[in-house]
Amino acid sequence: MSDVYAFWAVALAFLCSHAASAQQEGMLPRWQVEELARDLVENAERARTVVAALRPQEWVKNGAPEAYVQQHAALLKELGNVKLSAQALGREPERLTYAVDTFLWLDRADSLLSSISAGARRYYNTAVADLLASARNRNAGAVAAVKSYVRELAAHVEGAMVVAHSEAQRCREEIIAKPPSR
Repeated sequence: MSDVYAFWAVALAFLCSHAASAQQEGMLPRWQVEELARDLVENAERARTVVAALRPQEWVKNGAPEAYVQQHAALLKELGNVKLSAQALGREPERLTYAVDTFLWLDRADSLLSSISAGARRYYNTAVADLLASARNRNAGAVAAVKSYVRELAAHVEGAMVVAHSEAQRCREEIIAKPPSR
């Protein structure tokens, strides 16, 4: 049984060291991911300030669909989620779940921001709509960077898992081939 524990300890150490070296294999360096995450947090806060000032309930009085009220509330929540996931990604850039979460929240917030911007342009104020469009444009590069980073990180983790699986099979065969001790 100690052979099994030894194997898992070696496999875990291998995966951890492999994940730590991920930044050296063509991926964005840790400091760039941390900087990207900080920018995302700042952009989400700026966008949230503008979005929070909107009153889509008043747009409805001017003929806007009720959906803008729901989208407004959802967008405020999504921007908060972007901030939280980007903070987590900045703390631990090697975590695939944080990178995926950040990308998905960004994508959702971007879609809602586009809709709210269109509503603001039609039912409220063109200048505010331009501010919202500017917030989307600021995040466009970040969305692409996070998307690329998610792909790189997923490929790296997948490669590490293939190596770990192969090593596990080798160790298993070695343990099976070993005569039982008395």
